[in-house]
Amino acid sequence: MAIKKQTRDLILDVTFSQIYKNGYSATGLSLILRECNIPKGSLYYHFKSKKDLMIAMIKERLSPKMDLMFSFKNDNKDSIEIIFETLDKISENEKLVKYNCPLNRLNIELSNSDKDFDNELMKIFNNIQNRIDFLLEKAIENEEIEKIDVKSLSEFIITSTWGALSLSASQSTNLRFIQNTNHLKHYINSLKIN
Repeated sequence: MAIKKQTRDLILDVTFSQIYKNGYSATGLSLILRECNIPKGSLYYHFKSKKDLMIAMIKERLSPKMDLMFSFKNDNKDSIEIIFETLDKISENEKLVKYNCPLNRLNIELSNSDKDFDNELMKIFNNIQNRIDFLLEKAIENEEIEKIDVKSLSEFIITSTWGALSLSASQSTNLRFIQNTNHLKHYINSLKIN
């Protein structure tokens, strides 16, 4: 039983890695099989189709990675400081800066092509947005920032971060990401109550 779980985990890990680097359309099952070094039957034992594999990868690999990236660790800090520290943490992730946010990449490629993919990706997006909403509501309640439409600001934070990550690999650098997100931080700082 442990070998079957290891094989399934390997398939999900390789699928995440290959789709993150190459995109969904450019990642065929033959590439995944070759990278896993397993026969086709092993893949189909665990997943009925590429779509089934993709849904499992979104739920079991992408979602936990996004939870970790947008964990917003508290440590008794102001809500805005927590958001800023998360942006700083993203800037230190070389792979993320080079290849873009995996959620954003899949969102762009898959959301309009398949309702099931869109539903799973929206669950992750909504989870991130709800976490930012909570921090912003807390910041308003604690009079850190002025009253503002929380939903639109949290969406602005996400999309600005995605935009800063969406440059091509040859254009993306950690410094460039920091410079771009500094504009976002400057805007949020302008909402602070002095």
